[in-house]
Amino acid sequence: MAVMNTQEKVQTCLEFIDNRLETTSEQTIQIAEMIIADIKNLTQAYPLALQRGELKEHSELVRATQLNWVNQLHDIILEQTNRDLNGQVIMALQGFVKNLNENTLKYTKFDLPSAVASQQKDETEYLNQDEIDLLMSQQALFNDNVCH
Repeated sequence: MAVMNTQEKVQTCLEFIDNRLETTSEQTIQIAEMIIADIKNLTQAYPLALQRGELKEHSELVRATQLNWVNQLHDIILEQTNRDLNGQVIMALQGFVKNLNENTLKYTKFDLPSAVASQQKDETEYLNQDEIDLLMSQQALFNDNVCH
C-alpha cells in the first residue's frame, strides 16, 4: 500500500463513509423490496390455496418465509452490531479534528462576528439597540444645537 499523507487519509476516510452509507442504504432498500415481494406473493397465493384446499401447504410456506427473513435480518443486525465500521472511521476523524484543533487552530486568530460576540457574557465592546438609539438621538440633538 502506498504511503498516504494526512490529507489523503482524511479524504479516504470520508470516501469510505460515503460509500458505506450509499451501500448500506442500497442493501436496506433491496432487502425491503425482497420482503415486500415475498409478502405480495404469499398474499396472492392465499385465495388459490384456499380454493384448492391447500391451506396447510400455504401456511408452511408462510412459516418458512418468515423464518428465512427473521434469520437473515438477525444476521444483518448482528453483523452491524459486531463491526460498526462507520463508527470506527468517524471516531478516527473526530480524533484527527480534535488533534488539529489543539495543535493548529490555537495559533489561528478568529474573531466572533459582532452579532455573536454581543450576546456573550461580560461583553462591553458592543452596544445594544437601545444604547444605539439613545446615542443617535443625542447626536441629533447635538447637530441641532450646532446648526442654530
